Amino acid sequence: MKNQENQKSRFRSFYMALAISLVMIFAACFFAYRQTSQTLENNLDSLTEQMEIPSTTFSTEEVPAVEIPSDVPKETSSTVPATQTETKAQTSAETSSTQLTETNNSEEIVHQNVPPLAEFSVLTPFSNGELVRSETTGTWQTHNGVDLSCQEGCDVFAIDTGIISEVANDALWGYTVTIDHNNGIVSRYCGLDGALEVQEGDTVQSGQKIGVVGKTPDIESALEPHLHVEVQKNGVYIDPITHFGE
Repeated sequence: MKNQENQKSRFRSFYMALAISLVMIFAACFFAYRQTSQTLENNLDSLTEQMEIPSTTFSTEEVPAVEIPSDVPKETSSTVPATQTETKAQTSAETSSTQLTETNNSEEIVHQNVPPLAEFSVLTPFSNGELVRSETTGTWQTHNGVDLSCQEGCDVFAIDTGIISEVANDALWGYTVTIDHNNGIVSRYCGLDGALEVQEGDTVQSGQKIGVVGKTPDIESALEPHLHVEVQKNGVYIDPITHFGE
């Protein structure tokens, strides 16, 4: 009986030791599990942080400027400010108006050759570069114009449309008027009266009165009253009578 109780006591002690061992083993396993889980979590968080892409903020100062090649055409805006459009339209209108005016002016210039006197006769013809003896000076010289016989006070007309380029009181030729006809032709009228009807810069029409015949110029004072007329074409003297008939 006593042996049975001792045996039971030994079994009880064994089971208690076994139970305590199991509890300790379980506790050790649980502790190890907690430690392992915590370590895994920490490692996983660290790995996640390393895998995250950090956001980077660029300032305008850090962005390098991009140079556009000169051969690449720049884009232009299709929208033009109203004021700029109005200015261009006004400029275009003014240009068109100017061109139209110039065209009209050019159309108004009609070259029509007429004699400088209503009635005349040739007193001394054009010498065409040949030397002739002057009745006034007695010397041999060229006669670059033509002398048209007439009375003092006769009206003198422009032989063609042009601009008065010179009005002068010449010591030898008296009062003279020069007209540039803007076509290579220049005419000169010598021996006029001082009461002229034109001045430098005036525009005259073909057949317009420019003055009257005055006293005979000193260089040809030996001749009867007349009008001395000279005509140059591109700087070369030509026969005025021939030009009157062109």
